Amino acid sequence: MEELMKTEWLAIINRKKNGAYPEWTSEPAVLTEDTFEKVFDIVDTKDAGDPIVRPENTGTATYYNGDENNQYNIRFIKNEEFFNQFQISDENGNIRDWAKGMSRPDYIAYDLSDEKVYFIIHELSEGSIQNKKAKAMKQLLNMVRMLYEAPQSRQYCECFQKRLCYVSANGCVTETPFNMADGFMEAYKNLPEPLPLNNKTIENRGFKAYQSNVVKL
Repeated sequence: MEELMKTEWLAIINRKKNGAYPEWTSEPAVLTEDTFEKVFDIVDTKDAGDPIVRPENTGTATYYNGDENNQYNIRFIKNEEFFNQFQISDENGNIRDWAKGMSRPDYIAYDLSDEKVYFIIHELSEGSIQNKKAKAMKQLLNMVRMLYEAPQSRQYCECFQKRLCYVSANGCVTETPFNMADGFMEAYKNLPEPLPLNNKTIENRGFKAYQSNVVKL
């Protein structure tokens, strides 16, 4: 995925940039973080360079990774930071943004197994979900559209068995059991179900969208 972002995605950004800007020729950075943890939280690092993965009950959304017999090695891509790097200040101090107007959900996550089970686009929003849901859904929708605009990215996505979009914010499904690792399967069975977010364009591209602060793999 990372190489496709450096090539196909960069080509799309150059094609859609302000026509007054020169072509972006530097190789873009794609920042990633891997985890094999059974239970973990994630937070929005907002270009701070901090770790995405945190101990449970300390972040915005909680991942429950597999079951007692099967855990996934999950790679998170700092998707928002990828788009944010296409900026420079001109001689007047104004920010020139090659990716202006392009949606940039916080993270893309996928399992590194040969089985390719999960591919996830995850938007973490601050504040109440009632005030953030419309914008977050637009972010997810436009990200899915871009993935399918790039032929090799589309082909890569379609290799995964389950393609998901998540919005997490205050007011989402949050009934997360504490001390999960102490009784993994019992808590795992009782996790709340995510709230579906219906969108035909997303669904027609093989994704399902949910509102929840709990991601059960």
